[in-house]
Amino acid sequence: FFDRIQRSVSHHGGTCMEAYIGITVLGIIIIFFSFAIISGKRHAKAMKALSQAIGFSYTPSVDDDEVFLQQFSRLPLFSRGSTRDVWNVMRGQVQDFEVTIMEFRYGSNSSSTKSTSSTSTQTVIIIKSNDLDLPSFSLTPHNTSDKIATNFLSAVMPLVKKLMPQDINFDSYPLFSEFYLLQGTRKNEEAIRKLFNRDVIRYYEIHRGLCTEGAGNTIMCHVLGKELSPEDIPPLLDQTIEVCDMFQRAGDSTLTA
Repeated sequence: FFDRIQRSVSHHGGTCMEAYIGITVLGIIIIFFSFAIISGKRHAKAMKALSQAIGFSYTPSVDDDEVFLQQFSRLPLFSRGSTRDVWNVMRGQVQDFEVTIMEFRYGSNSSSTKSTSSTSTQTVIIIKSNDLDLPSFSLTPHNTSDKIATNFLSAVMPLVKKLMPQDINFDSYPLFSEFYLLQGTRKNEEAIRKLFNRDVIRYYEIHRGLCTEGAGNTIMCHVLGKELSPEDIPPLLDQTIEVCDMFQRAGDSTLTA
């Protein structure tokens, strides 16, 4: 008899404990999402205030992310992932430059579950200038795991190497080539090598971590996977303008060389 009572108490006690754990976990999830929503609203409000302070227009979201991104389709970042989102878009003029500042997220789907398995969010600054005429390129810090995978595929499947974007290295600047992945196509490799002169390479050796992409009259800077706070955006805007001027000088030097 006493054994039955003990088993019954143990059974109900275990059920209560499971319910308590479930409620606790649910509460934590609700608190987390509530905090994320509140934080997101505060961030959007601060971004709108920044746009007003620098005289830019502000749009919290766009009607169609993919349609909006088509204007920047030559920049490799915007072809990454299987899902892409844009928000907190600011647009305006600085000097003679047309500037777009926005937050961009891309996600990759899991092949087994067909759900988004990983995402990367970054604040990007894009400049369009009539004085630029850039070959299409992408400059990002080397990812060790990506480098190993690329080398493996190139070794076991030579055809894949021909289809992949070129990893352009400079024997005279081993530090730059070790730290950065500079990509283009076989067709424009020579133009990229001329564009990345000594001054450009040394600039990136100093400013490690800065990602840059260019194509035609457009150049973009960001830090991969980093969503900036509003107070950190003006310094990156100044740096993007600096980079734009640098590539304009580099482009002019290739014409006179």
